Amino acid sequence: MLTKNHTQSLVELLNDKIVPALYEIRKYQGPNGEVKRNYETARELLLKVVTETETIYNSLNLPEVWNALKNDVCDWIERGLDQSPYFDQTLIAYSPPANGEVTFFLGPIVTPNGPTKRGFYLEAFIAVRDEPEIMNSIEADLPHPKNGCESLKLLAGTQGFMEGKCIVFFPENVKTKEKVTSQNFAIFFFNKFHSIYNDDTLKRAYSIFPDFNFKSHTMNREDTYQARVIWGYLHDYYHHCGNKPFDQHIQAKMNFFAGILEEVKVDCQTVLTLHKRKYPFWEEITEFVLFERLLRYPIQHNAPRNFDSGTGFFLFSWLVANGHSISRKGDHAYLNLDICLKELDLLVKEIEELETVQSDSDYKEKAEHYVRKYLLPSENGDKFTIPNKYFINQQNKKIEVPYLLFDDHNL
Repeated sequence: MLTKNHTQSLVELLNDKIVPALYEIRKYQGPNGEVKRNYETARELLLKVVTETETIYNSLNLPEVWNALKNDVCDWIERGLDQSPYFDQTLIAYSPPANGEVTFFLGPIVTPNGPTKRGFYLEAFIAVRDEPEIMNSIEADLPHPKNGCESLKLLAGTQGFMEGKCIVFFPENVKTKEKVTSQNFAIFFFNKFHSIYNDDTLKRAYSIFPDFNFKSHTMNREDTYQARVIWGYLHDYYHHCGNKPFDQHIQAKMNFFAGILEEVKVDCQTVLTLHKRKYPFWEEITEFVLFERLLRYPIQHNAPRNFDSGTGFFLFSWLVANGHSISRKGDHAYLNLDICLKELDLLVKEIEELETVQSDSDYKEKAEHYVRKYLLPSENGDKFTIPNKYFINQQNKKIEVPYLLFDDHNL
């Protein structure tokens, strides 16, 4: 395990040497990671980055990942930088850190809900895994042998991780030649969440649901981190349950419409479990889940094409169409949490019924048909039209929130 001073020296190396080089290369990249111009400069910078990262990888006892990175970069240069980069070898060589260990990754990565410029741009991060002791009793009460959710604290990185609201790093986010068909890790940078929730989500919740009795607004950074770790564990637990566990049906569940049902289902199951078992921060996590899905996710800059936005529009519209937990109240909305829990239970049962369809292709078809009842098709290339039942849309769009920049003061 690295000392604090050694870790800080690696952070400084990343910030002083590697990040500036990657920023320069990113200026030349297209959305698929290909270099559009200044090929010789990009080549020189790439080779410099490979050299600089050797120190980090060796310090972390990851020489095999550095060799894989070097091979992927050399292969890209040999094929032509005007082609998409493929970092298959780097991804195969990488494994998530053990608790307390520092990790590093560099590659062409999509950062969901990060900066508005979306694509496979070169990104890098240093982070430390921190699984809080509060999880011990929960893991004993609800064992999850297939747990693939790793809770990390981001220390430093490139724009995709240090700006905006991306808190995830999954295998499928890396640009590879071969399609990713299994998910051997799911990294969450939960220390970003306190700022995201307080500077964005809660501002929306105060404005749209002013009569709600909030429990989560007084949480400090460490409590927020621990609460999100609990959410992550339960969320991942339910991904591995049911007739179509995510890890065994990854291609079906990565379908846009089946994916919406999957994400909504496991979050609903998480909330219902929290209320049944009364785990620490159960009320606060319930607010996290509902306000994130219903308020923050639908307000992405490309909302009608954004998967996470789709989950929020779908859930809000489903609740309005099928229940009484969300209603208009003057110029804002009202949320009855007790009624909402009963409705979420009904929604879970309906999705689970759809998952009894044996064929994945048939399931995807039925999932799309189900979601399309609430998210109608678009005629302009979007995934869906914003539903009329999302009656808070204009109010939500007018709420002013800051553009989030992260550094050691808010991580």
